[in-house]
Amino acid sequence: MEKLTKRSLSDLRELELLDLRKCASVRDIVVGMSKCSFGARMLGEAFLTIEQLVGKNTPPLLIYDGKTSGHFCSFLKKMVEDRYFSRMLTSEEYHNEKTAPEKNLVVVGVYSERFEDSIYSRPEHTIFINKENRCKPGQIIDGYFPNAVFSDPNYIMPIIAACLDESRKGKKTTVTDFLGQLDSFDGLAKHVLAGAETFKSMVKDKDCFVFLTLSGAMTIAKMGLVIVDMVDLGMVHCIASTGALMAHGFVESIGLKHYKHDPKLDDTFLTENFLNRVTDTLEPEDNLNHIQAVLDTIFAGIDPKEPLSPSILHKKMGKYLVDNFPNDRGILKSCYERNVPVIVPAFVDSEIGNDLCAHNYRREMEGKPRFTLDMELDTRLLIDTTVKAERTGIFSIGGGVPRNYIQNLAPQIELLNYRIGMNLKMNRFRYGCKICPDQMYLGHLSGCTYSEGMTWRKMDAAGRFSSIQNDATQVWPFIVKYVMEAR
Repeated sequence: MEKLTKRSLSDLRELELLDLRKCASVRDIVVGMSKCSFGARMLGEAFLTIEQLVGKNTPPLLIYDGKTSGHFCSFLKKMVEDRYFSRMLTSEEYHNEKTAPEKNLVVVGVYSERFEDSIYSRPEHTIFINKENRCKPGQIIDGYFPNAVFSDPNYIMPIIAACLDESRKGKKTTVTDFLGQLDSFDGLAKHVLAGAETFKSMVKDKDCFVFLTLSGAMTIAKMGLVIVDMVDLGMVHCIASTGALMAHGFVESIGLKHYKHDPKLDDTFLTENFLNRVTDTLEPEDNLNHIQAVLDTIFAGIDPKEPLSPSILHKKMGKYLVDNFPNDRGILKSCYERNVPVIVPAFVDSEIGNDLCAHNYRREMEGKPRFTLDMELDTRLLIDTTVKAERTGIFSIGGGVPRNYIQNLAPQIELLNYRIGMNLKMNRFRYGCKICPDQMYLGHLSGCTYSEGMTWRKMDAAGRFSSIQNDATQVWPFIVKYVMEAR
């Protein structure tokens, strides 16, 4: 395989895993997010830019066109009083003030289209914080999104304020204290608080078997240690995931790196140099070649006649990590040590699925029998687990097949009882918390609501359920840290 010819990996910025165990405050988490991917990086980098400006005694001008009454407006005024912003103006006031001295703006929430040209053209730098995905035309491009946080300001601004309180006043804010403040805000802030309380209740219920479902590139987003903490601390008891998520996580577990995409390197260059891009993150093909070599070693120790499913294979991969990387932390390593099954319902749609296919081709060429996955083994494992549990809960990052596969357990049991006469215990989910940006009215799987799930007898109508509509990387770490602090 060709090596990089124009630029070496050492010139690229390595991404770092977010380690909640090393985070004592909200600011610690946000700074860690700046070295991650997706929405987490948006938040982390925007905060660091604001912090730098405030530290140079050049606080940016705040543009806000929202309600002038209520807690949120008062909160923004307090940030101005604290000199985190120089002043607060509406977009119209800024437009009419032709000689505003500030060179930098932070635009919070929606802003008037009538005056947007002034916001776009006059400042040197502008940070946009809104849930409508609005910013200066051309500012956001495929794989690169600086100076923007696309999320509800009711949630983002209290985070930024807590971080600035620490760097400017020395006042550290724990996640518990931070979440306690969110009830005063509207929108996403209240939903995050409700989700955190729901998950805490789920974890504290010792008779509740908790499923974690994962979709989206959460390991390449550097959220792998968040999952490890959930497993190690007994917050979850079974994982259903996309195959890609586990493959990228295995890359991390054997010490390989992911990198921040540099927009100066176009996709043609990345293609020619075998740098696979996932939004704003690079996965070198050499990483995946290394994974193939490791899996070949693992396959060499498996008898083709023995039962094999994704959860059984992942268990063997976890055992490999325990034996070869005993001092490192990794998802499959922790799951092996804690006996947490890892199920991938769409196994063929992944690098590990590709590797098994390639390995089987090689075995055929060598005259050896193929490995065959029996996917129903994992379905039966889930059914047996569900009917034995006193209560069940589900914590979902994203939607897709992993979430639906686990939520399908109650209909599957109902089918077995009514169609073929089995007498299995019905066990609908008593708790549920999902973090997913998808809108329900789009009509696709990921946006399905818990209320809709109740009509399929998946959810207990008397249960406790919370939905958080946002990029998970901006929310999930705070919820897990909240439960860690409550232990």
